[in-house]
Amino acid sequence: MSWKGTLALLLLAAAALGILLFSGRSHTRSASESLLNLRPSDVTKITSREGGGEIVLNKQNGTWMVVLGSPYNASSDRADARLIRSILDQTAGITPLDILKPSDLKGNVSIESLDLKMPKRALTFFDGVDGTSRTLAFGIEGAAKDQIYARLDGGKTVYLIPSDVVESAFRPVEEFRDPRLTSLDPDRLESINFTKGSAFQCLSLQKEDSGWNLTSPMTSRANDKAVADWAKSFVSTKVDHWMPVGTDPGTFGMDSAAIVISAHESGSKSPVTITIGSAVAGSPESHYVSCSDRPGICIVPGLARLLEITPSTLRSRQPKPLRLDAVDKIEIHSQEQTNNQETMVILSRKKGSDDWEIAGSGTGTLAAAQVSTWFEKLQSLTASNFEPSTPENLESAGLTHPSVIRFIAQLSENTAEEAAGNLILAEYAFGTPRNGVVSFREGTSSDLLIFQENALELARGPSAVSEALKR
Repeated sequence: MSWKGTLALLLLAAAALGILLFSGRSHTRSASESLLNLRPSDVTKITSREGGGEIVLNKQNGTWMVVLGSPYNASSDRADARLIRSILDQTAGITPLDILKPSDLKGNVSIESLDLKMPKRALTFFDGVDGTSRTLAFGIEGAAKDQIYARLDGGKTVYLIPSDVVESAFRPVEEFRDPRLTSLDPDRLESINFTKGSAFQCLSLQKEDSGWNLTSPMTSRANDKAVADWAKSFVSTKVDHWMPVGTDPGTFGMDSAAIVISAHESGSKSPVTITIGSAVAGSPESHYVSCSDRPGICIVPGLARLLEITPSTLRSRQPKPLRLDAVDKIEIHSQEQTNNQETMVILSRKKGSDDWEIAGSGTGTLAAAQVSTWFEKLQSLTASNFEPSTPENLESAGLTHPSVIRFIAQLSENTAEEAAGNLILAEYAFGTPRNGVVSFREGTSSDLLIFQENALELARGPSAVSEALKR
């Protein structure tokens, strides 16, 4: 054999030795290197296989969804984003505790003995950026606590890794569902309708720039904090557990529900409707509930306080908020009870100053601080009760000839008529005192606020106005 033939044989032998040494080891990792090299933000699908079952998680328009039911009758529900984030973070952070190379897998320590030849559990992660997938199969537990043997993409190398991801990823499909009943943001709600009872009594709320207003069963300003607390209570309520897929709604009073909450979020096309059925037997605080943006019926605990809400508990007990810096003129019509005469004082902003000028029944100047203090006291008046503004109540409360405070903005000074550019921002009417209280009406409100009798002192304007009238 020539030296050229010998050299060729040597090269072939070296190549064969290289293949033998490195076959099955191309995916091995050092103990300090991340096993999957996974970027959680790039993953758009996860499958969790255990035994003969499979759970599929899909990321749709930035929201994780879990597939429910059989492949022939499947539906999707919003998944628990925090749980999925935990699984992805745990998986991305896996570094091997030990590495068993193919040469180490023999005798009592083999692919078969580690339960990795036909693994019962596996996680597959699909990368939506490059279109690749990685599968991590799990075998038996390691000798030490919280360790498990695993294979990556069917490779011949076995890794001993922490088992925390197994505890997170392999659980019943119901546990992958979002535990929050709704995904609504209470700060973005713009309308709420609450229907209760067979008579379909409806409590309606609408959010404006100035805050929440009751629009049914009466028109009134709502208490913003009371509405926010109530809305947060049903938006953030948690599901106890889900009923089996395909459960008949009629069984739990869902087809003719006694209570329905419909909430619309700004920017959304349609409202989310929460239907509350019958109470759970043996647990009256819990109810069967369904939500329009997710499938199935669930049990939600602790709804009793939420369902006891009434217009009275949500309405505001104070005048509608008003900004003093938007007011240019204040008219104060006081009805004197002793001589049944009316006095009128007009406060106007003094040009080039923050102070106010008095005109009408008196003259003088009021410091800005005096008017501001009086105005804040008016705004902070708190009603002890309410009455409908029926003709009978208006007359008995003395509101047919009331003391009136009118707050006016002057929109334009270039008009032929002096009052042509005036805009009434708010009008407060005070009746006559009776039994230690006085009735108050804001504009043409359908209800009267009942204040303590001493509120009538504010109807006469800032205390300095009275002094000006005496001069």
